[in-house]
Amino acid sequence: MKKFGFAALIVSSAMLFSGCGFSPERALVDPEDVIPAESYGFEKIRFDGIEEQEFYTLIEAEDGVLSSGAAVKTDKGGYSGEGYVDISDNSGILIPVDVPSTQFYKITVRHRADGHKENELLVNGKKAFDIVSEEGDWAETVADGIFIEKGHSEITLGSGWSWFSIDCIEIENGSSIDDKLYTGMSETLTNKYANLKTQNIYQYLRAIYGKRVLAGQCTDYGNNTETDALYKGLGKYPAIRAFDFIFDSPSYPYANDRPAKDYDLAIKWSNKGGLVVYDWHWHAPCGGADFYAENTTFDLSEAVTDQDIAHMDLKDVEQLYKDKKISKEAYKLLSDIDVISGYLQKLENNNVTVLWRPLHEASGGWFWWGASGPEPYKWLWRLMYERMTDYRELDNLIWVWNAQSEDWYPGDEYCDIAAMDIYAAAHDYGVSPATLSDMHDWTDGEKMVTMSECGTMPDPDLIVRDNAYWLWFAVWNWDYIVKDGTTELSDAFTDFDMMHKVYDSEVIITRDELPKF
Repeated sequence: MKKFGFAALIVSSAMLFSGCGFSPERALVDPEDVIPAESYGFEKIRFDGIEEQEFYTLIEAEDGVLSSGAAVKTDKGGYSGEGYVDISDNSGILIPVDVPSTQFYKITVRHRADGHKENELLVNGKKAFDIVSEEGDWAETVADGIFIEKGHSEITLGSGWSWFSIDCIEIENGSSIDDKLYTGMSETLTNKYANLKTQNIYQYLRAIYGKRVLAGQCTDYGNNTETDALYKGLGKYPAIRAFDFIFDSPSYPYANDRPAKDYDLAIKWSNKGGLVVYDWHWHAPCGGADFYAENTTFDLSEAVTDQDIAHMDLKDVEQLYKDKKISKEAYKLLSDIDVISGYLQKLENNNVTVLWRPLHEASGGWFWWGASGPEPYKWLWRLMYERMTDYRELDNLIWVWNAQSEDWYPGDEYCDIAAMDIYAAAHDYGVSPATLSDMHDWTDGEKMVTMSECGTMPDPDLIVRDNAYWLWFAVWNWDYIVKDGTTELSDAFTDFDMMHKVYDSEVIITRDELPKF
């Protein structure tokens, strides 16, 4: 299917969603026209302050300090020492440790659970990394690059989902993230037809990766509250603004009353030089219009089909449904994807590149697109990718995968950037180097990694110290950054001094520092 010239056409809403795009006929961009990553010449900022000494210790969990509800047990075999510790809700364990020098350490935690659980490990009250447990026998979570200062420290567990068991913790010499982690990234986008602006943005992202971090901000639907507050309080805009199709799913009861307010704002943001992220809190196509699994009966597994519906006309897909060759769920999914593709097409027609982040946080299971497990999810991701890239011929998308778990990765050919949402405690400005390092392994080191949502801004000094250069960070909206929906900044999660430090830092790129693409 070819696209037709947009020129001076005025596109009606019926045309917008008819299944055809209206940009010029698709063609490959001449590589000579793309600004190469190497042309930007960013220099890395280094940290100097390590006093490395050899160190190793193994601490049995039962030797820690247990809080209410935590208990030493012996009924699950295979533990070391004299037992293990069960941590239930509202309980925890504190493990004291004395280290000989200020340096990076590697921490290994041996744990198990009766189902999927995610729990934080804190060092001196600050989040160091997540321990993800699955149903089964004892497993190990290994995190390198954990910076601990000389002397007494305290390791605590049990502030997350809890309901898991800890056998022991090992602490030994470690190292910060190696610069090699930031090399070997895919040189091109997965869509070989990506337009020139989109390719130039991707090359710029490659240029800064491992050397700078883009400031980002998630924003409330249909207004500029958060970005206005940042400019009012800090004198600068973030480089990236995250929008959402949250109220634009066809099944949303009031979709026609508030049609895609965000995309007009996205066009304005892009025209002023900012980068655009788009999320989609997708209200289920049928079975109850909600994106939370508990509020809809929509079952993604019922939609999975061997039919190549991604490359068919929607009317033909509808006929397959009428002939009972595919489910209603499959047909409705594709219909919704076509509607959102229409909005994305309008953005392309207005020269807006979109860092496209659909189907986020799937592995948690709280959204319907993750409630049926990784295989249906991966089928849906590939369906959407092929529909939008091959059939709808959208050439303005950089695909950002954010399912939060390696088992949910759809494959290198369907993803350009890998993302993680990280919410630390208020005023914890850590940069989660262990998570960043792990995520590169998920994609065989071929994809850049970003922090697509966070509760607090990362400390630039810790970015440099830990060599943890996430491609960008994006603070969540509402109370995470503003007071009661006003354009006044709130220090409830990031204090004002840290906000200024971040937005004034040489490490952080704001909108005024972006090149023209």
